[in-house]
Amino acid sequence: MAGFSVLFFISSQRASYRYRLMHTTTFFITAIAALSYFAMATGVGKTLTTIGEHRHGAPREFFYARYLDWALTTPLLLFDLTLLAGLPVAEIIVLVLADEVMIVTGVIAGVHPTKTGKWGFFTFSCVAFAWVLFQLVTSGRSTAFLRSPKVGGLYNQISLALVVVWTLYPVAFALCEGTGKLSPDKEILFFAILDVIAKPLWGAWLLIATPDEGHVLVPESLCAPAGTPASGGYGAISQEPRAEDA
Repeated sequence: MAGFSVLFFISSQRASYRYRLMHTTTFFITAIAALSYFAMATGVGKTLTTIGEHRHGAPREFFYARYLDWALTTPLLLFDLTLLAGLPVAEIIVLVLADEVMIVTGVIAGVHPTKTGKWGFFTFSCVAFAWVLFQLVTSGRSTAFLRSPKVGGLYNQISLALVVVWTLYPVAFALCEGTGKLSPDKEILFFAILDVIAKPLWGAWLLIATPDEGHVLVPESLCAPAGTPASGGYGAISQEPRAEDA
């Protein structure tokens, strides 16, 4: 993760200011994930929970650092994907809110002491997840093809890849934090493989394959240094002749 973060940072600095948004977002995705894994590797970002009914279940490590990671990085992943699709800002906001519901209910499911509560909140998380996926394959797809057939074709491929990988996360939860079928070591490996595919590898594919028309250009007024005419700020010096000088 750290190595990819360095590469994405270099890529963001080499891109022109108006094309940097997608590059910078992808850098933060892997940088946050790298910090999360560093926290878990150094013994923090985890607590003890139980698998089974309260007081009678087997103790098990619960890595909440992973959920903090997802609470920040999954909205950024969706932001990258919806930038490519060209979704309206209002739809992006609703999509991100649904994603946060998915993550928060997933955390509660992971630490809930009762079987009923655990699988109840897991169901709520899956419902939010299904809604996110539905929006990606319906509204996102149709909007992407409005931009251009090339953008629409890329969106089809890259969104399908993300949907397939994300669908494996609930499976991992069920096998690990839900039932304890897999040991904590295997849990870490399972989620690590999914994270590597969903973040650095997916992000690299997105940045390499996105055509110029697939980028959302940052307005020039937000890219220009303060005080220049393009910035439009209070310090900007107008280049238009004054009436008294005419």
